[in-house]
Amino acid sequence: MVERARRIADERGFESVSLSAVAADLGVATSALYNHCAGLDGLHHQIAVEATNQLVQALRTAAIGTQGDVALLAMAVAYRGFATEHPGQFASTLRPPMIEDDRLSAANRCIVDTFVLVYAAMGFESDRCEFAAHSTHSAIHGFLALEHLSNEPASDSNFDYLIATLRRGLVENSPSSADS
Repeated sequence: MVERARRIADERGFESVSLSAVAADLGVATSALYNHCAGLDGLHHQIAVEATNQLVQALRTAAIGTQGDVALLAMAVAYRGFATEHPGQFASTLRPPMIEDDRLSAANRCIVDTFVLVYAAMGFESDRCEFAAHSTHSAIHGFLALEHLSNEPASDSNFDYLIATLRRGLVENSPSSADS
């Protein structure tokens, strides 16, 4: 059910995902879906959790075999690729987590943890890894959210500039530059 809902989100837009649309796509009665989700909000939450987990996997895959600012670039390109290839699912990641279900918060934490691992490999101390990871995640996710909401992709040069700015900040704040 969630897989179909994710497909509808990507094909028609996240706002088009409804219980009746998913039920029609599955060829079942809308009431049958209530056995699998807590209404429309619950379905939207499930989409967001699955989409965020897919994003985490894309980021981890991009980082494999790379390190340092090359890993940052690979992860940023994968992040943007996910947002572009799965616009409805990316839109779902803009939802706030539910208080009674921490799966989305946990999935978002996995995104940050992936960046933390890259920065730890660069020699950053634990607290600096966290700061760098949160800053990077916020900057990239925010850029992509604005790009998504404008319904018009920003130029590649704008995205490249953001990543270059992040990379400069990392180099300036890296342990090796602190030793200089």
